[in-house]
Amino acid sequence: MPTDDPEHPHVGRPQRAFGGPGRNGLGMTRGHRRGVADDVFASSADRPGVADWAWRAGWTRVEATGPRYGVAQELVRSAPVRRIDADHRPRDVIAGSAGDLDLLAFDIAVRARTGAIPEWAVTAVPLPDGAPAVRVSPARLWSHGAQELTQAATGDDALDRRWRILGDDDRVAQLAGDPALQQALLATDDGDDIWTAAGHVAALRPDGHRPQLLEHHARLLAVVHRALTRYAG
Repeated sequence: MPTDDPEHPHVGRPQRAFGGPGRNGLGMTRGHRRGVADDVFASSADRPGVADWAWRAGWTRVEATGPRYGVAQELVRSAPVRRIDADHRPRDVIAGSAGDLDLLAFDIAVRARTGAIPEWAVTAVPLPDGAPAVRVSPARLWSHGAQELTQAATGDDALDRRWRILGDDDRVAQLAGDPALQQALLATDDGDDIWTAAGHVAALRPDGHRPQLLEHHARLLAVVHRALTRYAG
């Protein structure tokens, strides 16, 4: 992928403002081989910071025996990345509210000799009843598992260059034209994958969770949830 594309305003820009690792399009991304830099980023996931943020926000830890942990496991299995296997599992699962939404957040971690290494951060919210299944993926990344889905035109060339909105339901075309959703996607750094599974709509980004990323995901999912509610049947 070229890294000097003038049509893509975020390539090469830091992702830290959105809670992500490295520089957009120039570093850690799906399908890469792990190296020293990955270990540095993985170790900076700031688990104490997340725990403190969760405690202050009134969020709670989800135990491995609870039903919401089962949701996290299903989201790991369905996550739109190709490198997930039996060694990956949900880690540091927490739940709480943001506005009127009930959120679930966790890392997808891989087992290693030195312990569990967080590779992706996931935040999810329950899917509105009757809402269509959808995938929203950055155009610069390969959409894993989306071969059977159709891309919906948004009517905005700038958005179509940066995002793919995919589905097999006619309502996804309406969703793709939703002005609030379009504005929210254009305001990001194209670093999140969004998909529906296990009765939830979820957002995923490389690296472990941190407070700033939790807040970013909460804002983004609030917009996505409202848009899905409008087109629920």
